[in-house]
Amino acid sequence: MKNHSWKVAPFLRLLPFLAAGAITGTFVPAIPWMIMTCCLFCWAVPPLLGLRARFALRWLQGLGVTGMVFCVGMMLPAVSDIRRNPQWVGHLGEDTLQMALTLTEAPQQKARSWKAECRLESVWENKRAIPAEGAIILYFADDPKVAPGDRLFACARAEPIRNAGNPGGYDYAAYCARRGIFHRAFVTKAQWWRLPGNGFSLPERWLYNAHAYTLRTLQRYVPGKERAGIAEALLVGYRANLDVDVVRDYTNTGVVHIIAISGLHLGLIYLGGVGLLRWLPKRRWGNLLRALLLIAVLWFFSLLTGASASVLRSAVMFTAIAAGSFLISRHVSPYNNLAAAAFLLIAAKPSFLGDAGFQLSFLAVAGIQICYRPLYGVWLPRWSWLDKIWQLAAVSLAAQVFTLPVCLYYFRQFPVYFLPANLVAVPWSTMLLYGELLLMAVSGWDWAAEWVGWAVGWGIEGMNIVIGWLGDLPGAVWSQIRITLAETMVLYAVIALFVVAGAVGRKRWMRGAGIMMVAWSAMHGWEKISASAQRRLVVMNIPKSTLVACVEGREGWYIGDSSLQGANALLGAEWYWNVNGFSFVPERKWVSFGGKRLLVLDGKLPARPPTVKIKIDYVLLSHKADINIRRLHEYFIYDLLIFDASVPSFRLGEWKNACKELTLRCFSVPDEGALVVNL
Repeated sequence: MKNHSWKVAPFLRLLPFLAAGAITGTFVPAIPWMIMTCCLFCWAVPPLLGLRARFALRWLQGLGVTGMVFCVGMMLPAVSDIRRNPQWVGHLGEDTLQMALTLTEAPQQKARSWKAECRLESVWENKRAIPAEGAIILYFADDPKVAPGDRLFACARAEPIRNAGNPGGYDYAAYCARRGIFHRAFVTKAQWWRLPGNGFSLPERWLYNAHAYTLRTLQRYVPGKERAGIAEALLVGYRANLDVDVVRDYTNTGVVHIIAISGLHLGLIYLGGVGLLRWLPKRRWGNLLRALLLIAVLWFFSLLTGASASVLRSAVMFTAIAAGSFLISRHVSPYNNLAAAAFLLIAAKPSFLGDAGFQLSFLAVAGIQICYRPLYGVWLPRWSWLDKIWQLAAVSLAAQVFTLPVCLYYFRQFPVYFLPANLVAVPWSTMLLYGELLLMAVSGWDWAAEWVGWAVGWGIEGMNIVIGWLGDLPGAVWSQIRITLAETMVLYAVIALFVVAGAVGRKRWMRGAGIMMVAWSAMHGWEKISASAQRRLVVMNIPKSTLVACVEGREGWYIGDSSLQGANALLGAEWYWNVNGFSFVPERKWVSFGGKRLLVLDGKLPARPPTVKIKIDYVLLSHKADINIRRLHEYFIYDLLIFDASVPSFRLGEWKNACKELTLRCFSVPDEGALVVNL
């Protein structure tokens, strides 16, 4: 990046301070009044001094501005946290609540229930409605047959959303917290009923009706459930009807962004809109109308698809481009544009900083803006058709430059064939997206819609075949890649030094990159050395299952259920502890490991206790255990009583109360997460 780019991009200078403040405020939730006062003083004093002193102290004024931006960023998490609202549902008690709710999404079928997100309206106490704030995830025992906007009355206990606590597992609680959701509730058919009216505002009803009409049109005219699911994801980001195998193929080939609404889709719509509005005269009123129409379409589409971070980033960027191109006829700095979009989104919702989609979206665009031209200049093809292919390849490679470390850290895998997959999927999905927009335009004429829908459906089928073939090639995915947060930061330092070295052409930057690569290798090697000395006993938190794992060095084994959920949990533990794999040991009810002994009880105790009590460290009670806690001391001498995730809730409550009365040490895996004992 050249120096003039820094000068014409003021948001690029302010963004790091806002982001640093927001991150600090997340861990230190306080409003720094004293620091803000000092920053305001630094900004206000220099203009009151003489010209010479004002010029000498201009750095102080800049320090005041950047310090104030940092303080504002530090305030954002506290101000935007719904938990500070006195009407938040978490302040209304942990007992059963009588809640009036508005459904905000269509219920989705899960393994044993139906899940839907709801918005709280009020809570009833003493036959009086008290206004309440917050969102809650509602789990229905049966198909509720309700739609977004429906008002419900439910009588249930709002439970805090907790993680399973398994090592290396997905942090679902943090994901929900970023969306402002902290509670969930389970209701049977008798615990809820529908209320009259619609809880959506008029704009919300318009958006929902447009979204529902789009889905109905695609399902009607695109042949095949699997193809229609791809069409829904491609156009409006609706993923409930996607086939699991298709999603796996798109993920393994690195083109999952095609079926996850991103800036690519909004960019295509913007370019298509510019082309369609060329007939407008290039006068002031024509440019004004063109800009307003483009901006309206961009934001309508953004809201229609759920307003994800990547879509909002593109909406802000293309809004600035449209305003600069058609309203004030000025060139917009791409760096300032990108930084302004990030600045505004963080200011509006600081939790975006922890969102993987937000990070990947901005890093991909930054990589394209910084690295595309140098990569494209490496080779200049002689034929125009080959030049177009090379342009697309350069864009794909540039987007990977800054997103690679984040992808390795979050997703723990690398799609080997991402480049050929993108060369196929990006232009192919572009034609499909325009085809779907054409289908929506002609949806009023059945004969035209049927032909367009048929073409879109078979186009999707062809793309799925090619992507599936690439995903099935040998070595298509490098999985279980382990990289820590510190290693990710060092890897970014390596990439930044290489980029700077390529831009300025000085060897000292290359030497710096080499030193950082050595440091990264040392950190990675130390991780493996440390893993070789570990020894752990783990009771996994797998719903309705019993699973005990042992880790010694970089090897592991386990006993209990070998279900799919258990296998996935063990994969997370393999990654987290740098283990080569876990082997299954069948037909075993006890574990002796690292000087500790654990016994799994899943039945009845003998009628008569032994003459000599059995000494054991841990007693694990599972779902089939029919045991009186008060009699355990007649059979065992133990240190800790463990209840695993297979124990029914009613029995778990009885056992916990008994332990409390008898002052026994116990550990509830469903309540406290997986038990990890370092030996």
